Amino acid sequence: MAGTRIFIAVITLAATLGQSPGPGKTGIGGPARPTNLPLEASFYKVRAMARPASSVGKLRFLKVYWLTFVILARYLRLSLLSRFLGEARMENRWEATHLKTARQIKKNILELKGLFIKVGQMISIMTHFLPKAFTEELEGLQDSVPPAPYAEIERRFLEEFQRRPDEYFARFEKQPIASASLGQVHVAWNAAEQKLAVKVQYPDIEEIVRVDLKTLKRIFGLLHLIFPQYGLKKTYVEIREVVLDELDFKKEGENLERLAQNFAGDEDMRFSKVHWECSTSRVLTLEFMEGVKISNLKGLQELGLNPTEVATKIIHAYCKQIFLDGVYHADPHPGNFLVQAREAEVEVVVDPEAEGEAPRTFVEKRLVPRIIMMDFGAVARISEPMRKGIAKFFEGIIKRDNQVISQAMKEMGFIAKTQDEEVFDKIVEFFYERLKDIKIEELKNFQIQQKQRLEDLLEFRKLNISLKELLNTFNVPKDWALLERALILLVGLTTHLDPNLNPLNIIIPYAEKFVLGKDRTFADLIVDAVKEVLLSYLKLPTELERTLRLLNKGEIEIRSKTAGRDADGIRSALHRLSYVLLGLAGLNLGYLLQKQGVSHYEWSYYGAAFFGFLLAVNLVRGK
Repeated sequence: MAGTRIFIAVITLAATLGQSPGPGKTGIGGPARPTNLPLEASFYKVRAMARPASSVGKLRFLKVYWLTFVILARYLRLSLLSRFLGEARMENRWEATHLKTARQIKKNILELKGLFIKVGQMISIMTHFLPKAFTEELEGLQDSVPPAPYAEIERRFLEEFQRRPDEYFARFEKQPIASASLGQVHVAWNAAEQKLAVKVQYPDIEEIVRVDLKTLKRIFGLLHLIFPQYGLKKTYVEIREVVLDELDFKKEGENLERLAQNFAGDEDMRFSKVHWECSTSRVLTLEFMEGVKISNLKGLQELGLNPTEVATKIIHAYCKQIFLDGVYHADPHPGNFLVQAREAEVEVVVDPEAEGEAPRTFVEKRLVPRIIMMDFGAVARISEPMRKGIAKFFEGIIKRDNQVISQAMKEMGFIAKTQDEEVFDKIVEFFYERLKDIKIEELKNFQIQQKQRLEDLLEFRKLNISLKELLNTFNVPKDWALLERALILLVGLTTHLDPNLNPLNIIIPYAEKFVLGKDRTFADLIVDAVKEVLLSYLKLPTELERTLRLLNKGEIEIRSKTAGRDADGIRSALHRLSYVLLGLAGLNLGYLLQKQGVSHYEWSYYGAAFFGFLLAVNLVRGK
C-alpha cells in the first residue's frame, strides 16, 4: 500500500507551487527561485529547448514511463517481502528505499525540468502524506532550478517584442536573480530609471508542457484502469487547467491587480505595479520591490520587527482573503513574501494599576511590518456553493444536526453522485460524534498526534467500511484541495515565525462573520436552532398518532441498523417532548389563572420557565 501511495503521489501531484527568492535581502516582483549556478552550467544537460518537439517528447515520455515502472516494481517487491518477514523487520529497508527513491526522483526531475519540477515541489510540502525522506530530499527543488542561458531569454524577447532586452529597456541585467520551472526573473530599468522585475517565460516551454501533460494523461489513463476509485481522470483535468492558466502571464498580472484592489487602503500590505506596456502573455514586467524574505528571522530582527507581529499580519491577510473576499493567494510559500518596516502610530492599552480603575490607553510611534505579496500565478477563488456549504457545515455543528452536516458536504461537492447512502450516513455519524462535544476553548489547544491518528483509524475500521467504499463515497473538490494546500503552507510559515502563536484567536471573528453574515450572532443561530426543535416537537404528537395508526394497520416495516443508538435517541426525544408539553401546560395554566384573577398565578409561569430551561440544557448537552 505504501508503494502504491507514493507511486500515485509522484505522478499525479503536478500542481503549481510558487517560487521563492533566496535567503536574506532580496527584491522581486515576480517568481522566486534564486540560483547561484552559472548561466550555462547544467542547463543544456537538464533541458533541450531547441530540439525538435517530437524527439524531446519521445525522450521525456520514455523516461517517465521507465521511472514509474522502476518505482512501482521496487515498492511491490518490498510489500511482498513485508508479508513474509513482517513490518518490524522491514522498517530499515523501507527507510533506505524511501531515501533511494527520493534521490532518484529528484535527479530525474532536474533532468526533465518543465512540468515535473512542479511535481517535485508539490511533493516536497506533503509532510502529512509522504515519508520524511521524500519531503526532506525534495525540499532542495525549491531552490535548485537551474537558469536558462541569456540567449534563450533574448530569443523570447525577439518573439514577443521584435527587439532584444537591452534594446527594449534602458538597462537589462543578463544574470537572472531568480529562476523557476516555467521562467526566470531579470532586473531592468526603463527610460524613467524605474527599477523593474521582468519575468520571462522560457522559449518552447509551451511545447514541453504540452508533451508532459500528454504523458501524464496516458499514465493517468493506465492507472485509472488499475485504481478507478482514485478519480485520476478528474485530477488530470484539474492539473491541466491550473498549469495552462499559469502559462498565461497576463492572467497573473490580472490576479495581482485584483488582490491589490481588495487590499486598497491597507498600509500594511503592498503589491507591485504591473507595467502593461512592457508585458505580454509570455513576459510580465513589474515594479521591483525591496524587502527581507519572510522566513529570514535574523533579517526581520535587524529591521526592528517582531516575527510574531509578522505572523499575525499574514493570518489577518489570509482571513480577509478567504472569509471576506473569496479570492486568495493560493501559494503562501515563504519565497512569495517580502517584509518591509514602516513607522506607524499604534494604540497601546495598559492594564489598570488599582482595582476599579479603567485601562489607560496611549499612542506611540514604532516600526510595524508591511507585507509584500509576490507570484500570482496561483490565485484561487472560493465558489459560491463552497462558501454556502462551509457556512452550513458550521451551522450543522452548532445545531448538532448531522442532516445539516450531510447536506453541507453535498453542497461543497464532497459527496460522489453514486454514493452509498448507508456508507455515507455511517461516516457522517462517525465524525459527528467526535465533533459535537468539541468546544472552542478545546480547539485552541488541539493537536493531532501520530498515536491519536492511529487510534482514530482503528476506530474507523470498526464501521466495516472498505477503502473502496470510502473512496467511492467521497470526492475532494478542486476548491477544497487548493484551499487545504494553502492552509498547510500557511501553518508551516506562521509556525516558523512563532511556534507558540495561537491562530484561532485571530480566525474566530472572521469565521463568525463568514458563517453568520453581518447581521447575525451565534446567539441568533442558537435561538433559531431552539425554534426549529420546538416546532418539530409541537408536530410530534400528530406524527406519532399517524405512525401508530399505520402500525396498527401493519403498513410500516421497521429496519434498525443500530438499535441501541436509536433507543437512546428515542429516549432523549421523549425527555425533550415531556419538557415541551409541561412547559406549554404551565404557560396555558398561568394564562387561565391570570384571566380568572387567581392569586399566585405567576408560579405557573415560573414552572414553564423551569421546563424551558431544562429543555435548553438538554439541547446544549446534545443528550
